Amino acid sequence: MKQLLYCLLALLVAGCKEHYESPVQSPLTGYLVVEGVVNSGSGTASITLSRTTKLDNRNILTETGAIVKLQGEDNSVYAFANRGKGIYSTSNLNLNTAIKYRLHITSNGGKDYLSDYVAVKNNPPIDSISWKRENGDGVQLYVNTHDTQNNTRYYQWAYDETWQIQSTYYKVLKYKVTPPNIYSVVYSDSSTFSFDPNIINCWQYNSSSALLLGSTAKLSKDVVYLPVAFIPHGSIKIGLLYSINVKQYAWTKEGYEFLEKMKKNTESTGSIFDAQPSELKGNIHNVSDSSEPVIGYFNICPVQEKRIFISVSELPQWDYQSGCYVVEIKNISDTIFAKGLGLMPTIVGETSPTGSIATFFAAPHECVDCTLRGSNKKPVYWP
Repeated sequence: MKQLLYCLLALLVAGCKEHYESPVQSPLTGYLVVEGVVNSGSGTASITLSRTTKLDNRNILTETGAIVKLQGEDNSVYAFANRGKGIYSTSNLNLNTAIKYRLHITSNGGKDYLSDYVAVKNNPPIDSISWKRENGDGVQLYVNTHDTQNNTRYYQWAYDETWQIQSTYYKVLKYKVTPPNIYSVVYSDSSTFSFDPNIINCWQYNSSSALLLGSTAKLSKDVVYLPVAFIPHGSIKIGLLYSINVKQYAWTKEGYEFLEKMKKNTESTGSIFDAQPSELKGNIHNVSDSSEPVIGYFNICPVQEKRIFISVSELPQWDYQSGCYVVEIKNISDTIFAKGLGLMPTIVGETSPTGSIATFFAAPHECVDCTLRGSNKKPVYWP
């Protein structure tokens, strides 16, 4: 997002090998990028400040040491705390919806930036998040909302996904090395012969990266029913239990148009037949130099959220395949050294007449220890 934000000209023709130099000459420090929204519903706000970089630089240059304040037309002032890594936030907002507010930023270089004064925008609750199987039995998720006053019209959505994963095989055994270099497998817990419960259930996470926009400006009623995410058939996301939490933002017409330009600039395929990326003009300005571009659009609205869960039991023949396998290995040092050291021992295969372990099963580590693929800390919202 931050590498393609201002006046980029894409001339990437198939087969072209020439190095592309952008005609835009930005300062060494880059242009200021302002991201975030003031949530008037919860009284919280989080603003992220960074700097644009050259096209060949994939690193994010955060703006640290800045001073961020929210100022009201009634002379009220709310200071943001510096959380590090370019993040500035506050949680003590008590906004008056009858007045307008603006953002005041003083960069670590001493430059002052002000947004235009903006009103608190109304944002209706999300009616529902629905889903259905389509497109080859994948799951398409939709957002449903409406404004009975027909005043919102311009929307943006973002989402966070969480899904539970589970180890395919349980770990009961472990390797034991006896000097000088003798390998064997033994029970992990000789008193109970139990498996390790801390590596069985884990959770993975994902967040939306594309700009999800929708407008009802050309409709007679302010009613939204739009797709927000798609899960392919057989995806691990619904291997057990899946959850999506959708956030909804309301925008002014001008702010929405800014986001539309941002979407076109960042999601262009680069074809010469595409619409060319355009200059992004937001509502934040350098106080002493109006010609300096500032990337961002300040907005205030109550952020609406809704979460749903989808279980694999609701999707017959979902057909998720883990791709995991086990190998039976003799409990002999040379055999373990040759076949087992790249795998993790799981359970006993066969025992000898004396009750000792004769063979055991081993599998790839990620098939036994789910913490190699996710976090074993259960989310607070998980059932």
